[in-house]
Amino acid sequence: MPIVVVFISKLENPVYFSTSNEFIPLLRYFRINDPYRLLALAGLFILLVLPLFIDSAPLTVPELQSFMLGQKVAEGFSLYSEIVDATPPLAAWFYGLIDWVFGENLTLRHICAFLILFFQGAFLGIILIDKKAFTENTYIPSLIFLTLTLLSFDNFSLTADLGAFGFLLLALNSLLTEIEFKVQRDETIFSIGLFTSLSTLFNFSYIIYLPGVVLILILFTRNEVRKYLLMLTGFVLPHLIITATYFINGNLQDIWSSLYITNLAFPTASLVSFKSILILCAVPLAYLLIAVVVLNREARLTKYQSQLLTAMFLWFIIGLIQIYFTPQFRAQSLLPIMPAVSFFFTHFLLLIRRRKFAEINVWVLLLGILTTLYLARYSKLEVDYSKLVVQKNQNGITAKRLLILEDSAPGYVNNFISPPFINWKLTREIFDHPHYYEHVLRVHRLFEADPPELIIDTGNRMQPFFDRIPALQNKYRKSGEGRWVLRDASSN
Repeated sequence: MPIVVVFISKLENPVYFSTSNEFIPLLRYFRINDPYRLLALAGLFILLVLPLFIDSAPLTVPELQSFMLGQKVAEGFSLYSEIVDATPPLAAWFYGLIDWVFGENLTLRHICAFLILFFQGAFLGIILIDKKAFTENTYIPSLIFLTLTLLSFDNFSLTADLGAFGFLLLALNSLLTEIEFKVQRDETIFSIGLFTSLSTLFNFSYIIYLPGVVLILILFTRNEVRKYLLMLTGFVLPHLIITATYFINGNLQDIWSSLYITNLAFPTASLVSFKSILILCAVPLAYLLIAVVVLNREARLTKYQSQLLTAMFLWFIIGLIQIYFTPQFRAQSLLPIMPAVSFFFTHFLLLIRRRKFAEINVWVLLLGILTTLYLARYSKLEVDYSKLVVQKNQNGITAKRLLILEDSAPGYVNNFISPPFINWKLTREIFDHPHYYEHVLRVHRLFEADPPELIIDTGNRMQPFFDRIPALQNKYRKSGEGRWVLRDASSN
């Protein structure tokens, strides 16, 4: 068999890779700056996640919410004024688009999410090559990033977090450009604010990155106050356009109370426990600690590369803060810190002089994360997905236009929410205060536009509205305890 000899460390201590008894030189292959290597990377990760597509992962709570919201947006209901929800507008319109394209086909959605993640990983590699972040141009960051996406099956859920992260990558690209060049351009810093703003219109908690980016710029650039005002203008502009649109249509109060007031309170919910996240992240966490120690002791970087290293460390810290405020904490919430972790791991691997040891480390990282993924997916590890995965619908009701006046999302599985009272916190605020005229008017208007065939109302929240709207009560009859049935539907 042929033997390839790779000389490192000034042609001393050659490392031998035999095609007969050695592992595949994964790191060496993707170390080369050749865009066509990305095609091989795509093929590799298709093979790694193929079992998740064949044996489709269970429906998660964020996916169910995307179904419910996407259906109503696709039906033409107006966000906030008609749809009772706090989801940012770009996220809602994104859900409407994918509902129109994919319907409720989970497998197609997962494949689309995989493609988005792949292009984001490829773009990260291109960014770092363009910015000369390492001593050599390499696609190792793309390899590491896609490896990190294998932490959990829910990373392949087609949610708004993927859109938010995409715009955050664009903001990161502009940020590194601003740090790289001594003579900054106005459009670069404007784009930082613009892309960060667009990410908040997918996931509002990404607003944490705005002060974080300002801090990084203060430390590594000598920008004038005018530049920061320009960035702030870029951030405010998309929000002003959307708010002005609602103002013109007379719905300013709806977007203010539903989007801004609700999200600025930073409501949080943990869909996966911190212990479970630690189990899923055990392998990369161990490597991260080692990488930080090695970089602190062994790295010999240029001044510019040292600045990038510090900037990425600050980006990592900002990402941890953002994760604390994320509305639905789960493995996919870790996406914003993955570019920084990929950056650290790449530096660590490039510092290993014996390439055979570097190859071993890549394979241990990949196989460790992959093993954890599938063991957790099939409940062989103590990873609690009970709050993340939608439980079985216990109502025995399917294919109905349904309204459930309690926090019971699983009841909507295989049903259609009607009318669009999606966010339970905002919905409860309406139904717990029937004495407010605007609440009565809103319920009446939405029931006229989208009448449910069945109302499940164990808390008797519907009766005060029926008392105030007799014409609405005449359309429904009581069927058992806590249920109202549409008369036209029951007669069919």
